[in-house]
Amino acid sequence: MLDEHTNQYEQVTATQSLKAFVRSQGIDLVGVADLRQLAGMPSAIPSFSISVLKSFRYVIVLGAQLNKLGKRASGSEVSLLMEKTAIEALAYLEEKGYPGLIIHTEDEFDPYQRKGLFSLKVLAKGAGLGWQGRSLLIINPEYGPVHRWIALLTNMDLQVDEMIPNQCSECSLCIDNCPRGALTLVPFDDHPEHRSDVLDIQACLGDAGCKVCLVVCPWTKAENIN
Repeated sequence: MLDEHTNQYEQVTATQSLKAFVRSQGIDLVGVADLRQLAGMPSAIPSFSISVLKSFRYVIVLGAQLNKLGKRASGSEVSLLMEKTAIEALAYLEEKGYPGLIIHTEDEFDPYQRKGLFSLKVLAKGAGLGWQGRSLLIINPEYGPVHRWIALLTNMDLQVDEMIPNQCSECSLCIDNCPRGALTLVPFDDHPEHRSDVLDIQACLGDAGCKVCLVVCPWTKAENIN
């Protein structure tokens, strides 16, 4: 029993220290998920990526709010900040004897469908950083919709964060205001069975700078709107 409490204390301490280090680099959101708990969700870990579970147990997810670096900063600048922080966090883990693997937004196996080796949004949801909204963006209760993510896989024994229940309720503002009609209202409490049921990725203008679904979301803070 004593060993169990000692291990739990060490796990909590290691997690708190890691999160404090990440935040010291200028990142607001950081959470931890157990990859084994997400293994049954193909939208999070596709079948061809399941083999990674043999090498890593946990995923550390970092998120940046809209306009993190100011309203004049580009999304690329925010991505560079997150890339730098992920590299620093990777060095932090390696110094403690734990190799890691960075999961980038750009790690796409299907650029046409904009699908990555892992779904960073679903990993973020699993790490307790928000719930998946009707637009499929992750909505954080403090910052609203967040769309800049990066993650690290590790075997450091960490404390897993609790997931946040969906709080969109009957709201459909992102769907109603989408200029391209790329979103479809599909009822779900946690996540849709298939992304294509909700989002027409070819019609979506998100990669072209469209922010309508972020701007109209009731959870978006006024200071984060251009």
